[in-house]
Amino acid sequence: MPPTDELYLIQGEMPDTRDVEDARQWVTIYRELATFAERTLNRLRNGEDNHQAVALISHDADERSMEAHFRRLQSRLDFWEHRLWELAGLDLDVRRRVLSYAGRHLTLTRREAELLAFLARRPGQFYSATQLVSLAWGAPELSAEQLRTYVVRLRRHLATARVPARLVSEPRRGYGLVFTA
Repeated sequence: MPPTDELYLIQGEMPDTRDVEDARQWVTIYRELATFAERTLNRLRNGEDNHQAVALISHDADERSMEAHFRRLQSRLDFWEHRLWELAGLDLDVRRRVLSYAGRHLTLTRREAELLAFLARRPGQFYSATQLVSLAWGAPELSAEQLRTYVVRLRRHLATARVPARLVSEPRRGYGLVFTA
């Protein structure tokens, strides 16, 4: 990682914070910024912001600049997601399907690990059952009932290990992972 003075931090951003809530908030901030930058980049690539009077060279420079900006924001988002997990004392090895917290190691099913990994990268964001089976698993053919089975089992795992996060569901919003520490 580059030295802190080369990171172009947002005012108030402290990478060495020990506060889980600060890390969660920075994840939210950088996710929003990266999403906006990605949408802007896609508009540039699709020519939506390219008026007839704008020179092609200027458009290419804008696109390259936005690509670099998006990569920087994505890098900061990756940093804060990792930092959030580190501060919460969590580790998820998706390949081995092992969740570790406070000296406990839980073996998850493949679908449980993939669901937890998806939601953990997006703390506080909510997804409908249809969105989750498609985005987390790439399996839109799975039903909402099948998803609920994995949600119940994952909730049990999180509670058993006393992980400082809850898999919650809210009417009309869907499912989301909320850090409680």
